Amino acid sequence: METKNLAKNLKELRAIRGMSQEYLADESRVSLRTIQRIENNESEPTGETIKRISIALDVKISELIGTNSVAETNDLKATIIFLKKQLSKTNEKSEIKTFEKFIELLHKLKDKGLNPEQMEGIESYIQYLELEKIPSFSNEIFKQKLATFKKYLKNKLRFVPNNYYTTWAVSFGLSFAVGFSVQSNIDYSIKIGVISVALLIIGIGIIMDMRMKRQERSFSF
Repeated sequence: METKNLAKNLKELRAIRGMSQEYLADESRVSLRTIQRIENNESEPTGETIKRISIALDVKISELIGTNSVAETNDLKATIIFLKKQLSKTNEKSEIKTFEKFIELLHKLKDKGLNPEQMEGIESYIQYLELEKIPSFSNEIFKQKLATFKKYLKNKLRFVPNNYYTTWAVSFGLSFAVGFSVQSNIDYSIKIGVISVALLIIGIGIIMDMRMKRQERSFSF
């Protein structure tokens, strides 16, 4: 197994994850001395050792031993860790709320089972946001970035919030029906017709949401 870049990549990945050598050794069940020897390029570890370290760092083995450099927000996993580090540095309720929302959204994307094209688009856009360049605790900027990211998911990847069409249809249909039904000067048959139209609109909303779920475009924002 080629481990030419392992020492450099391990140091970078460990720093990005915010892990000390001791913490990584504990998480990977690899001795501290082995971690130190690898980073100092003093030994060539076994495949099992590399596997354990990659699992502890939550990266692919190819990332650990490969030549690609790793940015702090290079992918979903790295961005989640980056935001958690920012979250741990603040006691401001507004900042905590913003970071928690951002982290929750990324976790949902990570667990959604995106296809390679969707994942590539999302991770490219996250890099475009340049979150790591935002000054410490600039809550308003992070909020703007979160809002921009949500717009990207909706407009470019065509994701829609869960039950989006049903919620809209119920809101519009009920207000439309109630507005007519309270009018005393409107014929009863017309009121029945209006209520029927409202129910039809709600039914269409439900069908649209079912279609979004089948296409895996439904998402909880």
